[in-house]
Amino acid sequence: MDEFFLDIEYKNKTVRFMVVNPEETLSALMNNLRHAIGADGRLIFDFPSIDESGAPLDYFFAKEDPDVNELRVMRPRIGKEEQTLADYNVENGDKVFLIPDPLPG
Repeated sequence: MDEFFLDIEYKNKTVRFMVVNPEETLSALMNNLRHAIGADGRLIFDFPSIDESGAPLDYFFAKEDPDVNELRVMRPRIGKEEQTLADYNVENGDKVFLIPDPLPG
């Protein structure tokens, strides 16, 4: 299998991230990203667990929809079905975004 890369943007910072298994679920990919460490030994992205108001945060991948110029959230699960990058037509070299989603409190 060829190497698979995504350009991942969060808070105006874009990082080229190698995805070891592009067929992995989005939940597993997000978990791996939360723990990814850069060459400097620090976490690549800082994921606060709560927002300014104290509400818990969860994070999702999103992809830009070129037809409407809006970000479309890539839900990790639809019903009981775990979703993968392929379910959202994400291809090698695509840019995806990380977006926080406050959970209802």
